Amino acid sequence: MAMATQYAQGAASTSASAQAASTRTSESSFNAFARVLQACKDLDPAARIDPDNGTALLFADICSGLGEEALDDAGYIARRQDENLEDDDREAWDLEQSTWRLVHMLTSERLQRVERKSQAASDEQDKAALSPYETPLAAIQNIFEKDEHLNELRIIREWLQETLVPRHIVEVRKGYLAFTKNRVRAEKRASVAGGSTASDGRKLTFGSAASSSFAPKNRGKAVKNLDPDAVSRGEGGLELEDATYEKALLRTLFEYARAGRLDAAFDLCHQIDQSWRAATLRGAMLYHDPSVSAEPQDVDRVVGNRNRSLWKSACRKLSANSNLDEFERALYGSLAGELQSVVNVSQSWEEFLWAHVNAKLEAAVDLKLDERHNWWSQEADLDLFGEGEHGAVEVSQGAATSGSASGTQAGNIARGEVEVGSLHGVFDKLSQTQSHSIHLQANNPYRLVQRSIISNNLTDLFNRFADNLGDMQASLEPATFARLLRFFAHLILYLRLLSISLPDFACNAILSCYVQVLEAAGETNLVAMYASSLEPQSATRSYANFLRSMDVNASREAKAHALRQAEQHNLDLAAVARCTVEMAFDDLFPSIVSDFDEPAGFGGGHKTRGGAGKLDAIRFEVRLDGNDEALVRAIDWLTFDPTTYADAITQSNALTRLFLSTGRLHAAKVLRERMPNEVLSSMDSLDLPMDQSIERSGWDTFFTALEAHVAYKHFWTTRPADIASSGARAAGGMSKLERMNWIKALSQVVEQARDLDLVLLERDWLKIPLDVGRGGLEAERRARELFDIRQTYIPEIVFRLHDMLVESSSAIPTNLNMALRLSEIVADERHKIYLEFIRSNTNLLQDYLLRVREASLLLLDNGGDVFEKAVES
Repeated sequence: MAMATQYAQGAASTSASAQAASTRTSESSFNAFARVLQACKDLDPAARIDPDNGTALLFADICSGLGEEALDDAGYIARRQDENLEDDDREAWDLEQSTWRLVHMLTSERLQRVERKSQAASDEQDKAALSPYETPLAAIQNIFEKDEHLNELRIIREWLQETLVPRHIVEVRKGYLAFTKNRVRAEKRASVAGGSTASDGRKLTFGSAASSSFAPKNRGKAVKNLDPDAVSRGEGGLELEDATYEKALLRTLFEYARAGRLDAAFDLCHQIDQSWRAATLRGAMLYHDPSVSAEPQDVDRVVGNRNRSLWKSACRKLSANSNLDEFERALYGSLAGELQSVVNVSQSWEEFLWAHVNAKLEAAVDLKLDERHNWWSQEADLDLFGEGEHGAVEVSQGAATSGSASGTQAGNIARGEVEVGSLHGVFDKLSQTQSHSIHLQANNPYRLVQRSIISNNLTDLFNRFADNLGDMQASLEPATFARLLRFFAHLILYLRLLSISLPDFACNAILSCYVQVLEAAGETNLVAMYASSLEPQSATRSYANFLRSMDVNASREAKAHALRQAEQHNLDLAAVARCTVEMAFDDLFPSIVSDFDEPAGFGGGHKTRGGAGKLDAIRFEVRLDGNDEALVRAIDWLTFDPTTYADAITQSNALTRLFLSTGRLHAAKVLRERMPNEVLSSMDSLDLPMDQSIERSGWDTFFTALEAHVAYKHFWTTRPADIASSGARAAGGMSKLERMNWIKALSQVVEQARDLDLVLLERDWLKIPLDVGRGGLEAERRARELFDIRQTYIPEIVFRLHDMLVESSSAIPTNLNMALRLSEIVADERHKIYLEFIRSNTNLLQDYLLRVREASLLLLDNGGDVFEKAVES
């Protein structure tokens, strides 16, 4: 929960993260990141960390583009209202951009370091001995190559330098202290004029008008000299215009130095006629002499400061001088690696972090350089070259102590914490710093990520983020949560592309949640791509869950396209289709079973004679309810690929059993009719168990017989009026031929329905031998369902056939005898159909025997002609 609180606080402080998931112009951030990720999957590992076009840098470019778009007033204001964008959206994109750059810089360095170590093992003996003529420029490069912690500190400082771009650039003003120089000149003229004496000793004075023209324009005491140290000596101040410009200039120079742009600082100093200041800043450059150094360098001339240690001591003294401007102290303090003067002018988390990283790095580098004891080192033997005239100037004891606390502090840092490159203490301190709300900035989600990346503690980061997904989803705005998930998901996938070990459980939880975010955002074309990044079982279930969430009325073409996307992203298409259907069944089966009170026949039961079990109650409902339709359409997922055709038959059989056992006759019929012909035509070639094939054939026969009875019912209800009124003896208005043709057609309809019913009755419909012992609970449940369906529908089949024969006997007298012979089939011990009439709570056999009795009486009542015809038939 603590991490969720941190993220919530960070999101509140920079609510720009609230709307990153929004679609902008032609491409959303979801699609933009997916496009880059897909393109980088085919690259080799080296290309993914390319210094110019690495994957993380491409992600950063996306953020940069979206950040620039956030500054575009044309259209952005309208989109901000439509998409609820915050005014500081640009800041959020900048934070994410800088985070991606840090990820690239550190991960590429850590991966390349492994390669360098293996390559350098063979050359270790050749480089074991240090060259006494190695210059500082070459030495510092060797130090970074061998000390991974210092090299990472250097990379972190370079990253911060790129982030902290100069923002307060002063204009170029020619002439050194032009306003103060004019005032000093005016005061000197006034002083000379006011103090002149005549040849006779009398003091000469100018008139009031003349003297007023030389009166100083500024208030307060002016400096007497124009050297750079005049103000710090307390001789007076500068003119307001010059003082204001000097302060702005020093701030610009400090920002240039902090951004690593000393060349720009040099140029600015020269342009404003302060070359002396450019000379003071040039002392920061490392010394190199190509004629002395044994190591080849890109520099082909003598550059840098050979007495850099002495220069840094002077810089530390300047940074501690309270008489100087705070930005001048910070300027020289930053170059010398002094901390406090830079912290005094820092106002953001990045600025504070740079101050600490810079101080640690400079102190550690100085320590490493001094340990080499080369000819330029202040601790080196100055007689190395004979009389020592070529050696570096040694810092005297006085100069060393003049730095006082600053020098001591730098030494302590170098010999302590910085040797192991630790920044944990710095991060902890920043998270507790109240000034400028640094503690709130430290809790920004992206800064927490930056901290973990720098500390190389991504495992803990992902674990904490995954553990707090639920809390963050509840405490953050949906779009904020979506943005963070997008970042974390792509960070995980990027690190996986580089084969960096990550916690599988946490990463899969994050990626699975991101898939849900894509579904909620309507980015359905991306779901398969990201679901495929999960571990196989989770990937299958995640994408199946997405397919399961599609509109139940989606067309078969849309479903097929969505399922094919799984195959395009290396998902197991068959496994995804099976999982989708299983999820639908698991979700909806219980609701259907719980809605069912007792088995119902065609009309909802047959408790009473002449009740709902009559033939006129056999009908199909007009439409299915929501759950029934969802289950019927779920089978579609198994009908798009031949590898799942057998599953389609098996699952449709299971669903048919559910529908028929709960009285949903129409749903079962729709399910049967929805099965594509290509599936049914391939049944003989499918690897389908015999029992499933027999069951499917049984359903086909059952529904064909049912359709035949529906056809009979329609034919009988539309019979001619004269037959309906006077039965078989009426001549009516029909001719004899028309009557014969109609009776012949009726006979064919009745015969077709009778034959199909007899197939069900005499061929042991649904009596399928199942190995319950080996099949377990599934086989036991299936056997029970088949038994229940037989008990429900076999009596209905008998009642239906009996009633049809009796009813049609008014037109075809011989059918009445057939109805009586049906009782023999029911009583036949070979089939034992009579057992299906006997249930625990009712005995339908009595109802059937009563019908047989009525048919027998009807046969006797019809008289001799009918009797003779019936006997003859």
